[in-house]
Amino acid sequence: MTIVVSLLAVAFAAICVWLAVRIVNRRERWAKWMLAVMVGLPTLYVASFGPACWIASYTDQCVSLNSGYRPIGWLLRNGPTGFYIALRGYGCLGLKSGSSITLYYGPQPDGEWLWD
Repeated sequence: MTIVVSLLAVAFAAICVWLAVRIVNRRERWAKWMLAVMVGLPTLYVASFGPACWIASYTDQCVSLNSGYRPIGWLLRNGPTGFYIALRGYGCLGLKSGSSITLYYGPQPDGEWLWD
């Protein structure tokens, strides 16, 4: 699994560099839009995690949070500690008082984080 993730990361970086070269050397408009989409969509996905936590705490709709953000749960479990701390703080920023977020990271609820 680590090799697959590493290969995907290298491929993503290579495509971004290739698009940047196309933008600088040939000034192609489609390359600008493609680079914006490739960088913007993952950024929007991670940025939407906080509002999803806040909405789930007010509406008690935790099923959509667990199914939609399972990759973030995996990344929090296996990623760097600084990313975990930053995303935990962002997720807890607008929670309803007295509520907590439980995020599963595997196919079964074998591990979880409980954020107060």
